[in-house]
Amino acid sequence: MSKKSYLALSIGCLISVSVYAEVQGSPFKWQTEDGAQSLELGGFVRANYRDEHWESQNNGKVLFDNARLNVKAKYNQFYLDTSYAFQDDHKRSIEHAFVGYKPNQNNDIQAGIIYKPFAIYPFPEHAWTFQIPFFLGFADSVAPGISWKNYSDAYDLTLAYMPIMSNGSIRYAPEAGSADELDFVLPNQQQYLNEKRNQVNIRVAKKFDYEFGKQEFGFSSAYSQLHNKETDKDGHYYALGLHALNNYGKWDFQTSAIHYQYDAKNPDGVDGDKILMQSNGLTPAYFVASEGTIGIFNIGYTQPVTTKFFPNLKSVKFYNDYSILWKDRSDWSDSQMDTFGIQFNAMPFLIWVDGSVGKNVNVLGGAKNSTGYTSANSDYSDEWKFRWNINIGYNF
Repeated sequence: MSKKSYLALSIGCLISVSVYAEVQGSPFKWQTEDGAQSLELGGFVRANYRDEHWESQNNGKVLFDNARLNVKAKYNQFYLDTSYAFQDDHKRSIEHAFVGYKPNQNNDIQAGIIYKPFAIYPFPEHAWTFQIPFFLGFADSVAPGISWKNYSDAYDLTLAYMPIMSNGSIRYAPEAGSADELDFVLPNQQQYLNEKRNQVNIRVAKKFDYEFGKQEFGFSSAYSQLHNKETDKDGHYYALGLHALNNYGKWDFQTSAIHYQYDAKNPDGVDGDKILMQSNGLTPAYFVASEGTIGIFNIGYTQPVTTKFFPNLKSVKFYNDYSILWKDRSDWSDSQMDTFGIQFNAMPFLIWVDGSVGKNVNVLGGAKNSTGYTSANSDYSDEWKFRWNINIGYNF
């Protein structure tokens, strides 16, 4: 049997199983009669199949993606929200973990490992495959700190303060960090010893609710010290963002523009045009341009589904996510990425079928495209690379 035939059979069997699966919700949920106190356990398990059109060890294999254990609790106006991730290669990470307090219906205070409020967050995409913003630290990004959100039907205002960033050993999403916190770095990365301190984020969004759909337009800013452990000097980091979320019936659009800059006080001889990014298990440490502008344009179309043949299938979502990185140095080529696909919502199963194409993007080309977010002078530089990715997840 061919790989494609085997894959089709496997997916068919999985969907068939979902026909008979009843959506039980979390395996454990308890709450008082009035709902003032509750405890809930949940999570998911996911696997990937990839067809990568370059030399790759993962090509044509079904591999474990990750698993999550989520714990949520409520006690009157206080609540708990945590998510712990089990990744391949025995990696573990804290996706988020915070306690919250809602003094009233318009205010929410969170403390712990919180999401950084910025532009479209935590996920500025429809696809399973992360886009360029994720790899530059602008998606699913968390850090130890405290936040306050004041909101209504007409607006959102969120302020957050993060004194330090999450350690590279427990971080899920990439973030600028120091090479000495990592188990493995390349020789040319060892002198990059910068870390963010005392980051402040502000996000403001204006919301409208029309008959044809909900609209949101927002502005975000972030600023932090950028401390160099070798020179013991502080540079700075800042980012500014504009975003829009627009819904028109079954259609939704996500657009955003982000400009960022890292001004590091490196020792003499260390290239200040790039900064080191850390992650935990998703990809080895890599460089990104110290200054650049990210553009995002995503489109989705959701079609509700009612069928006796697949009763669990509630909707199908078609999407196309596009992102681009313009680097500040004019002699460094742009990075571009586009992902198109379909999401099948058949809870407790969620299935994504993604096709991704891009150039000068580390995730498309792997180690041979390792300079994608900087000088783009590696083996696959300025070459368009393509992959299919099928992600099958079971939620509980």
